[in-house]
Amino acid sequence: MIDGIRERDLKELYHLTDIKNLDSILANNLLPRNMIKTFSDVAYADIIDFRGKMGLNDYIPFHFFPQNPFDGIVQRSYPNIDFIYICITKALARYNNFIIFPKHPRSLFPLWDYKYCYDDGIKAINWDILEKRDYKDNDNRHICMAECLTDLTIPANCFSCIVVKNQNSYFAVKKLLKKYNLNTPIKIKQNWFA
Repeated sequence: MIDGIRERDLKELYHLTDIKNLDSILANNLLPRNMIKTFSDVAYADIIDFRGKMGLNDYIPFHFFPQNPFDGIVQRSYPNIDFIYICITKALARYNNFIIFPKHPRSLFPLWDYKYCYDDGIKAINWDILEKRDYKDNDNRHICMAECLTDLTIPANCFSCIVVKNQNSYFAVKKLLKKYNLNTPIKIKQNWFA
């Protein structure tokens, strides 16, 4: 559960990034990796290589809940980076028919046989296993890293909120939002971060 809500009932999707990327994101919108020239990159090289070979770098990935295995590993690997979550609503993803992989893409073969449209993808995720969140179990860990993706640009004014871990991050994000005349809600959720 996240803040007392079952993962399947959360209303948002979550994209983890370095706060240093936010200025560019607000100026240029949230873009797929292949459309970005320079940014603070926290993904592992072998994962980026896999995603590139599979054509996934043409998509923006979101997870179905914060504190998933990817988020935890990345935050522990880069303890000095100030991470934030960019959140969008599931309703936006459904309306724009984002695609879903019901497990971590690296665990699916052949990958594109497991691509679902949004509604079918939500049904394809094994929520009972996902909500156990037993990261020591390989299958459970992969299900917890199910992805919802889009090859569309997501305008900054479509973000439902930005989640930060402390007051300092809150004020840094607030300053950037003011710079771009955006009033996106900012939430402090320290327990979402490593």
